[in-house]
Amino acid sequence: MRRLGDPFDDADDRSWRAEFLREEQRQDRIEHLGRDVGAEARDRKEVDRAGQAAEHAATVWLWTSRHSANLESPRHSHGGLTLAHTVVIGGGICGLAAGLTLAERGQQVTVLEAQDFLGGLATTLRGATGAGYDFGPHAYHARNQRVLDMFKEIASDGFPARAKNVRIKFRGKYYKYPLEALDIAKSMSPFLAARAFFDYSLESLRRKLRPRPLVSAEDWVVQAMGRTLYGLFFGPYTTKVWGIPPSQLAASFAQHRIPHISLAKVVLSSLRTGRAKITGSEHRYAPLVIELFYPPKGAGLISERMAERIRRADPRNETRTNTLVTRVEASGDRVTAVWVRRVPSTRKAGQLAQLATGRENDGNPYHGVDAPEERIACDSIVNTAPLPALVDLLGDAASAEAKAAARHLRFRAITIVGLRIKRPKALPAQSIYFTNKTFNRLSETRNYGGSEVCAPDETILLCDITCDVGDEIWMSSAEALGRRCAKELADEGFIKESELAESVVLRATFGYPVYLVGYERAIDTLMSELMRFDNLVTGGRQGLYKYVDMDIASEMGISMGEFLLSGKMKKDVIAGVPYEDRTFA
Repeated sequence: MRRLGDPFDDADDRSWRAEFLREEQRQDRIEHLGRDVGAEARDRKEVDRAGQAAEHAATVWLWTSRHSANLESPRHSHGGLTLAHTVVIGGGICGLAAGLTLAERGQQVTVLEAQDFLGGLATTLRGATGAGYDFGPHAYHARNQRVLDMFKEIASDGFPARAKNVRIKFRGKYYKYPLEALDIAKSMSPFLAARAFFDYSLESLRRKLRPRPLVSAEDWVVQAMGRTLYGLFFGPYTTKVWGIPPSQLAASFAQHRIPHISLAKVVLSSLRTGRAKITGSEHRYAPLVIELFYPPKGAGLISERMAERIRRADPRNETRTNTLVTRVEASGDRVTAVWVRRVPSTRKAGQLAQLATGRENDGNPYHGVDAPEERIACDSIVNTAPLPALVDLLGDAASAEAKAAARHLRFRAITIVGLRIKRPKALPAQSIYFTNKTFNRLSETRNYGGSEVCAPDETILLCDITCDVGDEIWMSSAEALGRRCAKELADEGFIKESELAESVVLRATFGYPVYLVGYERAIDTLMSELMRFDNLVTGGRQGLYKYVDMDIASEMGISMGEFLLSGKMKKDVIAGVPYEDRTFA
């Protein structure tokens, strides 16, 4: 038997392959010729890329048609060729990006989503009057030009850019976010600055004479900035957001998520006046975002149109909602099928959605649902469900070590309180972070560019609250949380409580991955375990257990699709790539 992707020997195979490639490339050129002239150069590159991908896809399909006896999966005909079938678990933006990559290269794709909508956290849900509510401020930005170009093409009828304008209330005043040295300096008295300088000097000396291993986020912040600054802001705020003290979070969390601020700059700035003050924080792992894009109709427009393109690519492609994956079937080191059942909507009494895996001990909205299971055979699986849930779905195909490692990973739940306010504008910024409110972040959709999510004389405010499943926030009604948040906003002078017209909640059991001390060992175990399955890939914020934004999640989805199209093995692609640099596992 020839290896997948090897050249074919007989004339019949070559004839089918050439005919298929000519048709695919002709269709690609017709599609691209319909685009605007300004994109002509990019389109020529796309035609070449599509041709190369189609060539590989033809090889895969012909190989599959000739060696399908022991590959138990449904395949459909495409001009005499049989197409590989990929199941995507999770209809969020990462899963949709993967599905779109595969579908527009000719593969059969079935996207499975437990909710009654697609988009996951990157969605816009409608309230009683049709006003749109996001899962927090999901504006688009991209460090990867290819991803940004994809977003712009999908929302070509309206995807305006706006300068980033985010603030934080710190020690009673509003500053730019993330905090910069100048802002911290402004809030400090000379006495406090002297204490911070002493702590910083002590830590600098300690690093040189007796360096200590950095185990926790507290270790990292204290050694980088000193105990005073840690206690002033980073310690209390991190505890509020994540629900545990920084001493229980891994040092890599702080390294990746907290800007490195030079204490020398802070102290010098506090002792100077006027233009002599200096500023600047160093972002080691997050390049500065200065421009944001947002569709006027809501962030969920991108996900909706990606799903439409998947279905349009082939009539056999499906994006199935209200469909919960209950288990993944495997034979040896290959996944062969998924089992699913129909589940009801999670929308009820002011709650627009509750995202969940169905594997939770607490907060499982599908508990007790016993609809019959359905088996969907497939050639490959793209997973974007939370990594621990994937291990659980694999059942006996996963090792005991992998199951133990998965139990070490946990997520912080989120509750978004959406408020429809009877005034056209409420905030002086797109988003504002708070350290002393029920919510961590307050956002106004209109200020991001969402001019059509509600009536012109109204506005939508989103209050992000991190919480734990089953706690007071999680159990409170939309009405109670709406009144509570409206009062706090009125206290800040942003609105009047009487202007509250509607309140809703959007919830997720898996909002943010929590980087507990020691999580790296669990991740290493799971990365090794998943190397066994070449036709199973996992990615995204939940699926790869990485706190990433929508642009990187989309890039992960594209990478997973391209890997499956390549016909390569994981050991040849990602075996030598550190976890931090991986886009899938």
